[in-house]
Amino acid sequence: MQFLRVCVVLVLVLFLAGISYADDTKETKTNQIHVSGSGTIKTTPDRCEISFSVVTKNPDVKAAQKENARKMDGLMSVLKDPAKGNLTPAEISTSSYSISEVYSPDDALKAKFGDNVTIYEVSNTISVETSQLDSVGDLIDMAVANGANSISSLKFTLSKQKTAELRSEALKIAVEKARSDADATTSALGTGVGAVHEVTVEDSYNPPVYYNQDFRTEKLAAAAPSTPIEPGSVDVSARVSVTYEIA
Repeated sequence: MQFLRVCVVLVLVLFLAGISYADDTKETKTNQIHVSGSGTIKTTPDRCEISFSVVTKNPDVKAAQKENARKMDGLMSVLKDPAKGNLTPAEISTSSYSISEVYSPDDALKAKFGDNVTIYEVSNTISVETSQLDSVGDLIDMAVANGANSISSLKFTLSKQKTAELRSEALKIAVEKARSDADATTSALGTGVGAVHEVTVEDSYNPPVYYNQDFRTEKLAAAAPSTPIEPGSVDVSARVSVTYEIA
């Protein structure tokens, strides 16, 4: 009997302790406000990426390879020449090399090599990444004049250093906007903003600016002495979500 009484008392003590703990938890819980802010910095690109290709076709695959290598060697030499392209080896890299059969030869190929002849295509593509934005048009003209017969891509981007600097500025703007919204909302409610409870910085994607032009080399070869290229602008954006305690 005595043992039963002890058990009842113990259960009652634990029950009351649970109620007290729940009350303490409820009392320490604070009201919160969740806000978001975004910031965008518009700037000019400081990097340009261009893809030049040398494409050769011949029924003799070795002849196509040999001609392709000769033209690419000439193109690379011109681009690296300090008096011409003035590009460093670090600014030029091979991005693809392929050999394939031409399954639907056009009339020009048929007239040159004849019908019912297997023709092979050799394609060697190099990627140029440079900060010489004022020389992009000249680089294109130079490449076309020295063996490049395809330009598959031209895009303007930002260097990692500049991206990091501008993203920091965009984050400051985003945080200021979030805080401004929190101040305005709590003021309207007759309260105030307390300490920061939680902050989330969202990932952002800054797309490159693609130059939209017809880069068929026959048009470029007949164009003006220098191909005009304008980089335009690029946006660096950031977004944050902040949770404040309501004072």
